[in-house]
Amino acid sequence: MAEIVCPSLEHVLASEQCTENFAGLGEVVYVGRKSDLAAPMTLTDGIYSTPTFKEGKGLYKIECAEETQGIIGSSLSTGKGYKQTLEFVIDAVNKQTAKVSRALNNLKDLFFIVPDNDDYQILYDPVRKCKVDTDGIQSNTGKAAADERQTTCAYVLQPCKFQNTYVEITDIEKMLYDYVEVAG
Repeated sequence: MAEIVCPSLEHVLASEQCTENFAGLGEVVYVGRKSDLAAPMTLTDGIYSTPTFKEGKGLYKIECAEETQGIIGSSLSTGKGYKQTLEFVIDAVNKQTAKVSRALNNLKDLFFIVPDNDDYQILYDPVRKCKVDTDGIQSNTGKAAADERQTTCAYVLQPCKFQNTYVEITDIEKMLYDYVEVAG
């Protein structure tokens, strides 16, 4: 029988929170396919192991609008875990974003990595899927010259053991399959 490891409390003291706590995430989202991984990542205390990819495979880079990326972690109630929601905005509506949006909408085995100051947050589970709900991917061309042309994406992963999960990465640029710059 497997050993049950219960969660444990620890002190969270304001006097020990001596680093910056910048809001928002980096202006890049990295997208991967679970089928491209050489082996599933493992989770230890809310941190996934470094992803390794099959030969010729890797992450896709999407450059996003400034100050528009965020992850919301919310409880599903006692003993039911958390829901993680990633939101990001691409500052374009064009042929390329239409093509990429179609892939994001239809591929079922995606995971997402987002820079978070000196760390990386991840939406990933080896057996559950990141899902996009109705209206989870939207484009808006705007109506007036001053409006923004944007493609907005929102992905949900649930249930999760942690409200935010992280991944060990040293040099994410070395994990890229292909550099994809989404231009307006």
